[in-house]
Amino acid sequence: MEIEIQKQIDNKLLERTEVYTLIKHYGEALPSRDAVLSKLAALLNKERNQVVLIKMDAQYGIGQSDALFHVYDSVDRALKVERPHLLKRSGIIKDEKEE
Repeated sequence: MEIEIQKQIDNKLLERTEVYTLIKHYGEALPSRDAVLSKLAALLNKERNQVVLIKMDAQYGIGQSDALFHVYDSVDRALKVERPHLLKRSGIIKDEKEE
């Protein structure tokens, strides 16, 4: 899996960077959310819990996916701004039912 950053937009009001990417996974299955989040966090030198996956769309038959991430400077800011279901999907907060 290879992640190519297409565009980065600084959103100063919400204190985050919106990152549009192209994920190349030729000959492989669609990568898991966790794998994609960890790889992008490492690429941007951020902690794993500072990156929230907003959407990932697979392009059928060509081994590529488009994805949108919100990257925060702090976890606290992510918790204040992002919707709870996206935080759960990205593994930043745990569901009470899982515990």
